[in-house]
Amino acid sequence: MAFLNTIIEYEGPVVDVEPRYWAAHQAAIQAVGFQGPPRSEFWRLWRTGATDSQFVRFGRPQKALDYARIRAEKLDSSDLMVLDQAGPKAAENLRLLKQMGSCHLVSLSRNRDGLNAMLDRLDIWMHFESKQCLPEDRDRRVEALRKLAGGMRVTLAVVGTVPMAYAAGEAGCRTVGLKSGPAVPKLLRQVGVDVFFESLDELTDALSSHHPDLQRIGVF
Repeated sequence: MAFLNTIIEYEGPVVDVEPRYWAAHQAAIQAVGFQGPPRSEFWRLWRTGATDSQFVRFGRPQKALDYARIRAEKLDSSDLMVLDQAGPKAAENLRLLKQMGSCHLVSLSRNRDGLNAMLDRLDIWMHFESKQCLPEDRDRRVEALRKLAGGMRVTLAVVGTVPMAYAAGEAGCRTVGLKSGPAVPKLLRQVGVDVFFESLDELTDALSSHHPDLQRIGVF
């Protein structure tokens, strides 16, 4: 196949972040004095884009704001990032993506040191030409992805979150999502993603076989 430039999101496509997100939620909900939903319900709420107040049921608005602030701080902490777990056959599939052309890793995390430490710990750092924590500002995030696309005819973006999916679409990438990531396909479809795979393993198989859905969105 022709040279393929790939941008892949850390959260979801590369690692399972559910343990970290749950731990951050637990720390935040306890800090504001509430119990919160059980683990399975928390993950369902998160993946379907629930508001912060839905995690702090019957709490005053300020409690929800405090909860969201603490949760965000915990999500970016190196102490909790160690809970991230590499997806099935992650190293093997990342190696394949790099062999197909180039592979760039991006993350919504602001903790660059924590991200690099996790890539070392999971022993997958060598599969990426570059690693980047994307800006919080939406326009700057889009511009960062355009630079990673580097004028290539086609850049494939593999996403797990809504902010990344939106930015990738705005940057002109051909975007695919994973069904098991931090956002359900319904939310990703709302920002333009309409091709989904169960896993990174299924995606690399689809790339090797020139899957019709990938042809439809212009990857080939």
